Amino acid sequence: MSDIIIRATGEKAPLRFVLVSIKNAMNEIGKKHEAKGLPLKFMAETAAASLLLSSGLKFPGTVNFRAEAEGRVLAQADSTPQGLLRAMISQKDFNAVPSKIRVIKLNEKAERIKESIVEAPSMQMGVNLTAYLHQSEQTKSATGILAEVSEEDPSNLNFAMGFLLEAFPDAGTKELEIMDAVVRTLPDLKSFYKDGEYKILDLLDQLRGPYPVEIVKEIVPQAHCPCSRERVLASLSSLHPCEIRDLKQKNETLDVVCEYCRAHYAVTASEL
Repeated sequence: MSDIIIRATGEKAPLRFVLVSIKNAMNEIGKKHEAKGLPLKFMAETAAASLLLSSGLKFPGTVNFRAEAEGRVLAQADSTPQGLLRAMISQKDFNAVPSKIRVIKLNEKAERIKESIVEAPSMQMGVNLTAYLHQSEQTKSATGILAEVSEEDPSNLNFAMGFLLEAFPDAGTKELEIMDAVVRTLPDLKSFYKDGEYKILDLLDQLRGPYPVEIVKEIVPQAHCPCSRERVLASLSSLHPCEIRDLKQKNETLDVVCEYCRAHYAVTASEL
């Protein structure tokens, strides 16, 4: 199956399901960062966490999901409810284990609406996302995230996926107990990778338990970075006038690189 985001709700139960499969988008992003092996896997799982969170935004905007260690960002991803996605990783710092998860929610004007920080209890991003949801958003939910790198080619993913199961506030004790049992007995996520593709609909069928579900939306996620020459020039305009004057006097062309998509922007002294 191609990359997809599936959003579904229980037909007779107050439950919400979000499933994401982003192998192709993350292979595209990974190649721009020359990521392979464990760094590629970690970046893909971070991106899946961002997409699961952005599916619940009540306004047009972006969710930035970061894994940090000792004040350094190990990996981060931005995503929108429409499935636009970008991600990056600091490979030189990757041997560090994440100690904190930071989530920043932005509106359509890139203004911060909310920022939350929680301790990262695990190297597994699904566990970290669940911790964030319970502590910061206080929702009754369960998540799972897994990416696998190809043994033949460590610069490519076999799959990168995640799921979010969330109970609405009016969910009763019975529904919560049943869904807790479903999650606890869920097969290993890797078992849904069959015949060279990830069977995400089979995962949804397992997650729903005894409750029928209705798929309300399917979205194709896309690797997308909103950087542009105009944004680069706008960011440079925030430099101190003395710094700009020094750059102009050197009469050198600046090579500005987007840390997300690795696009290069040449800025001449006359443009400064």
